[in-house]
Amino acid sequence: MLEALQVDMFAAFIGIWIAVCVASIVILVLLALWMHKDALSRGMDATVWVVLLVIATLFGSFIGLIIVVVIYLVVRESHPYGGYPYGYPAPYTTPYAAPTAPCPVCGQPLYWYAQAGRWYCYRCQQYR
Repeated sequence: MLEALQVDMFAAFIGIWIAVCVASIVILVLLALWMHKDALSRGMDATVWVVLLVIATLFGSFIGLIIVVVIYLVVRESHPYGGYPYGYPAPYTTPYAAPTAPCPVCGQPLYWYAQAGRWYCYRCQQYR
C-alpha cells in the first residue's frame, strides 16, 4: 500500500514539473514575440533583445527573464520618439505637425504630433 502511494506521489510530482516547464516555455515565447514586435515598432534592434532574453532565461531561469524584461522596459521608455512606424525617418521634434512619411494605407503624408507622440493621417483620419 505504501509503495503504491509513493508511486502516485512521484507521478504527481513529475506531472507538476512538466506543467511548470511547459508554462515557462509558453511565457518565454510570448514575451519574446511581444519584445520583438515592440522593439521593431520603436526602431530598436529586436533580434539582440530576443537573443538576450532567451540566453538570460536559459542561464538565469525565471529571474534572468525578469531582469531582462525590466531592463528592456527601462531602455525602451528612454528611446527617442516612443513608437513610430518601422522604417520611417525620425520625425520632427517641433510641437506642431509637419509631414515626413507616407501613410502605409493610403500613401498620403503622415503628420507627427509631438503632444500625442504619434503619427496622424488626415485622409484616413487615424493615428498610425
